[in-house]
Amino acid sequence: MAVKTTFSKDVLSKILSDFDIGKFKKSKPFKLGAVQTNLLIETTKDKVVFRYYESRSEKYALFEVNILQHLAKHSYSCPAPIRNNHGIFLGKYKNKPFALFEFMDGKHKKNVNPKLIAQAIGKLHKITEGYKPKYYQFRDTYDQKSCWKNATTNSKKIKSKTEAKKRLQWLKVELGKLKIPNNLSRGVCHCDTHPSNFLYKNSKLSAVLDFDDASYIPLLYDVANMIYFWAWPPEKKLNFQKVRSIIIEYNKRRKLTNIEKEHLFDMLKMVNFMSIGWFIHDGPDFQSDKKRIEHLNSMDRKEFYNKIFKNE
Repeated sequence: MAVKTTFSKDVLSKILSDFDIGKFKKSKPFKLGAVQTNLLIETTKDKVVFRYYESRSEKYALFEVNILQHLAKHSYSCPAPIRNNHGIFLGKYKNKPFALFEFMDGKHKKNVNPKLIAQAIGKLHKITEGYKPKYYQFRDTYDQKSCWKNATTNSKKIKSKTEAKKRLQWLKVELGKLKIPNNLSRGVCHCDTHPSNFLYKNSKLSAVLDFDDASYIPLLYDVANMIYFWAWPPEKKLNFQKVRSIIIEYNKRRKLTNIEKEHLFDMLKMVNFMSIGWFIHDGPDFQSDKKRIEHLNSMDRKEFYNKIFKNE
């Protein structure tokens, strides 16, 4: 359980007094989630989720609450933010923002059909395509510039300067090979389609959680992100059968454009590069993602494209 800040009963009671959701009864931390402090709070009226942004600015957090409100209005299965008695979503405790969200019922599952994920992400993109939320500029761009910035910063954690330089040189060359056009369709991407961010009830997907990493970027990033998590087991080759299945289900909600199909190869690399940027200092993680890039390099864009889209 990842709780970075402990909240007493009195503090939580005082926070809840500014909301029309009943009086505080009890709270407990969630088992999953390692970046922010998230608590399940039970009141005399309901259950709510308390999210304390440990490492985010107010404007960064406002992106999340605003997009979740927008999605809730479009009947998307996600935790809607709750306004306080003054009509606003964010509060502050010790100069850090917090928000309350609706509690979403359901359970986490490790072994599920990725078709459900693809449909949920496709619906997300259908709702947000072309929609530029407020405060989008305070979110990550998930591109070469972002990757390089993270990599140069995190490479300083590598004890050997020679090894750090070697990894950065390799990364610089590989980033230069990418072909990601500027005219790809944009909207809100979840950016973290890890299994822990989905809930299920009666064999159906009941909620999409945790938009802490979400951003206004090319929608293709999420498609590649799903492939990374759901069709590419660690230390194994890419499962193109699962990739095709994900694409088919995604297309039921929002169809990939021709230019997106042509550059899925590059965007899948970009997802791997973002991971490298964050964990370039971690030997096993770096080598794992490096092998994935080398696996993609073993084929060209045309071969990759044909394995997925040739028989459409």
